[in-house]
Amino acid sequence: MILKGTPQQTRRRFLKSSALAASAMALPSLPLASQSMQADAHIEILPGDPIGTISPEIYSHFIEHLGGVIYDGVWVGENSKIPNEGGIRKSFIDTMRAVKAPVLRWPGGCFADSYDWRDGLGAASKRPARAAFWDQQDSNRYGLHEFMRTCRLIGCKPYLAANIRTQPARDFYEEIEYCNAPAGDLSSHSAAPAMPNAGAAQRAANGDKQPFDVSLWGVGNESWGCGGNMTPEEYAAAFRRYTAWTPSYSDTPLRFVAVGPNGDDVNWTERLFKALYANPERRKLWGLSIHYYTSGSAAKFAAGDALQFSNDEYYDLLTRGSLMDKVINDHWLAMGSTPGQPNVKLVVDEWGAWYGKGTELGSNYNLSQQSTMRDALLTGITFDIFQRNAEKVGVAAVAQSINCIHSLMLAQGDKFTVTPTFHVFQMYLPHRGATSVRTEFTASSIDNPLGNTPIQVGGNSYIGQIAPVRTLSGLSGSASVPAGQPKQLTLSVVNPHLDQPKTTEIRVRGASVASATGTVLASHDVHDHNDFVNPGAVRPAKAVTGAASGGRWMHTFPPASVTTLLLTLS
Repeated sequence: MILKGTPQQTRRRFLKSSALAASAMALPSLPLASQSMQADAHIEILPGDPIGTISPEIYSHFIEHLGGVIYDGVWVGENSKIPNEGGIRKSFIDTMRAVKAPVLRWPGGCFADSYDWRDGLGAASKRPARAAFWDQQDSNRYGLHEFMRTCRLIGCKPYLAANIRTQPARDFYEEIEYCNAPAGDLSSHSAAPAMPNAGAAQRAANGDKQPFDVSLWGVGNESWGCGGNMTPEEYAAAFRRYTAWTPSYSDTPLRFVAVGPNGDDVNWTERLFKALYANPERRKLWGLSIHYYTSGSAAKFAAGDALQFSNDEYYDLLTRGSLMDKVINDHWLAMGSTPGQPNVKLVVDEWGAWYGKGTELGSNYNLSQQSTMRDALLTGITFDIFQRNAEKVGVAAVAQSINCIHSLMLAQGDKFTVTPTFHVFQMYLPHRGATSVRTEFTASSIDNPLGNTPIQVGGNSYIGQIAPVRTLSGLSGSASVPAGQPKQLTLSVVNPHLDQPKTTEIRVRGASVASATGTVLASHDVHDHNDFVNPGAVRPAKAVTGAASGGRWMHTFPPASVTTLLLTLS
């Protein structure tokens, strides 16, 4: 499975070779008969050493009014010939259901801090068209009620990003009121008769009598950049002002997420928390947002290409993706350096691989890109990092769900396909709500051939540098124990080697593995991807799960693969 593509390969040649491989099944694990019992890697799972409960919300999603995400991706219109439910693309709903999407973030992103939530209310014909953040007109046909209907159809919670750059604190207060105030009369503290809440009455007039019950609120977005170019101290003052005495209509407290850093900018977090806690009012902060994109090629210090990449660029991207672990732990420590620190969670609500132009669906699909097996491996590496830090990460959202950056889906008119990333989301479902347990991986590391080049801190728009990363783990993953099932374990493993299967000894401290089933996602070439012509070119297969041998379980992980094993203990 040596990587065949090079940066000089023409796209026509690549697409031809991809088409020839499109009918091939994903490669399963090697059968036991072909394995040497001499392991070249080791995994030890420690069920007695729990890390924390894996929040189902780390597998969340994000959609923004950007390119073809909302219009054509999510919203096709009630009168479209494309199958839809009230104007919302049915294949989008079905795919989000298939990964049991727990949370959906909207309306941005940078779009949020230029958006007036009232523009998307009322009769569609009377909604104003606006010049949106991403240099495109927004008809406002998809607004707050359409988003809430999308969440109901999927069965997920809404996560709203509020505008604090161009709207006053009163608008934030009234948006919460509009979303959450109960229908009917509110009790009065005076002798005057009770009266209907104005926000609730307006919501009912617009078609939704019952409250939306939005509990998760982002207080701005990237306030260090597109959200206002603020200093940490300026943002801390804004956060306190916007969240002071906000209305609450249920026993479920509102979860406010403060704007955190661009990538590994620890200075932002340290200064933010120092400024926030200069005031003793601390009860409103629930989470700190982190945005970390893995962009293109460090060698070129540019965005790179989604399809045409060399072996060196492949290893470099995965190595830099593994920096997510450092980003999480650096900011966890930075938050903890403030006396009186409450239990604030990290919210990684934008992450993924971000490439340059060249594979977008069309001229109007800004920041759309193809997604290959390389992106599937990055997805597995990222999820395993979240799970190994289960006590720290409360929410995470891939950017974005459809037609943008690290998508699970691509759609253009009546054409639709899922990407390899979608399959990894499905494969990791057994981890949701389980207890993450410490797991030790022993395997030879991979030298990053581009590791001497400083890397980008964040996405393409905000470039900074941190120390180069020189090695990639030769085998990585995470393990969890499902709630109430102590004899079961879920183990996920990423083998990033392009041409080396890894025969691995798996041990469980204090127990033995009696049986195992598994799923593997692999392909003949890490450039392989799904497109509208070959939507099933990359898909998972049943893993050949090896057998017990002398108190150990032997399993061979194929090159460039993501595997999930469900282990039953004796």
